[in-house]
Amino acid sequence: MILAGDIGGTKTQLALFAGEPFQPREFRTYPTQEFDGPFSLLEHYLSQVKAKVEVLSLAVAGPVLYGEVYMVNVGWRFSEGSLASALGGCPVYLLNDLEALAFALPHLDAQDLVEVKPGQREAEGNAAVLAAGTGLGEAFLIRRRAPGPIPVATEGGHAEFYPTDELTWGLREFLAERYGHVSLERVVSGPGIENIYQFLCAREGVAPRYSSAKEIGEAGLAGEPLPRKCLELFVAAYGAEAGNMALRCLATGGVFLGGGIAPKLLPLIQSPLFQRSFLDKGRLSSFLQDVPVFVVKHAYPVLYGAALYARAQRERQ
Repeated sequence: MILAGDIGGTKTQLALFAGEPFQPREFRTYPTQEFDGPFSLLEHYLSQVKAKVEVLSLAVAGPVLYGEVYMVNVGWRFSEGSLASALGGCPVYLLNDLEALAFALPHLDAQDLVEVKPGQREAEGNAAVLAAGTGLGEAFLIRRRAPGPIPVATEGGHAEFYPTDELTWGLREFLAERYGHVSLERVVSGPGIENIYQFLCAREGVAPRYSSAKEIGEAGLAGEPLPRKCLELFVAAYGAEAGNMALRCLATGGVFLGGGIAPKLLPLIQSPLFQRSFLDKGRLSSFLQDVPVFVVKHAYPVLYGAALYARAQRERQ
């Protein structure tokens, strides 16, 4: 019995996996920050489902180093060892959430993906994975025939945000005054949408009408000018970084957009704006012409990847 989890900055998904078909049972979703740490969260779940856990596998929004993680967006710090002790010594696996998503990619069906940019997807080609949500996660899937595909976690979302014109230079200066270091996820994330909107309001000398990314997104999709401009800047930055990721790993196997924002902004992600930013890479634009981009619409791909990872580890032993 595998207890798998996707612990994000906003919400957590937990479920039990065992046997075939390898599908979740006792699936639950919780607001992450209603709990003071992973121990109380897991304790609450197990008290509800009345199950004995044999293996725990958690995909977490943060860097996992030597079996330890610091989830910067929620302030949680914990390890495989501390979780194992709390659960009576069962095997525990921690992996980055984008690493888990990359691990799940080969197991997703065609109906789990929406193609937003056409291309020639090579079955044995490397893939790039990005997910904008509470933060910006990034990973690679390096495909090798032996020992098989290798997910590679990164913290690329915390790399520098690079402006491309006068407007985005203004955005960077606005954010530098607020945060000092201006990372990609200060722009390409839910809080990033809020940052862009506040910048545009300040630039126009108007008071913000909306305070959350959800409200801004709804207003922008409805055509309200300032929120619409905000979403366009967000989508352009997302497309540019997706193109960067495709170059970094030669993603002939495609680029995959996970997270909760891309499906909600699908009309804009499918627009020429995203593609132009994706392709605007000078001499390597011709390579990117052939790289397809997909939005992942599977309901729980990170959770599924965490469960698949644990099963693979147990099978190797």
